[in-house]
Amino acid sequence: MLTREEKFKQIELDNRSRIFRICRAYVPDPDEANDLYQEIMVQVWQSLPTFRGEAKLSTWLYRIALNTAIVFRRKQQRQPTSLTGHEAQLADTGSAKTEALEQEQLLNKLHRCIAQLQNQERLIISLVLEEVPYKEIAEVLGISTSNVGVKINRIKKKIGQLMEKETAGNSEREGGQSYGF
Repeated sequence: MLTREEKFKQIELDNRSRIFRICRAYVPDPDEANDLYQEIMVQVWQSLPTFRGEAKLSTWLYRIALNTAIVFRRKQQRQPTSLTGHEAQLADTGSAKTEALEQEQLLNKLHRCIAQLQNQERLIISLVLEEVPYKEIAEVLGISTSNVGVKINRIKKKIGQLMEKETAGNSEREGGQSYGF
């Protein structure tokens, strides 16, 4: 029988990247995502004695991550926002952009768009990005598997629209003009 510490270490080891990607879906800034990750792990540690094994461990973990992310984001929205040091650094690179930097900017744009989704939509797309089967997503959300597929299609369309808006907004900020015709 594993001790609580051993169980916790195994959960953290097996799910580190998965949980961090969920964090980035809710909080685009990498530093704040690290803070959220730590908060989720605190909640996992505190909740571990109450895990009875009635649900899959991954389902239980996603629920903790989702609830913690929602609370974290609410607290964050009460605070004034500004460009993070990382985003400011990306903005200052000018014409010296490399392919890796462009990919990182695109990924950050995607994270910002995902962060604009409603809570359930963010959870669903995070699970899709984790390649969680539709059936397990349905269990986490308490909806049918076919409803999961419908929601995923709608979310993908919404993200595409947000990405287009984000791109249009960036070109306007960079000096392009939009006349709204």
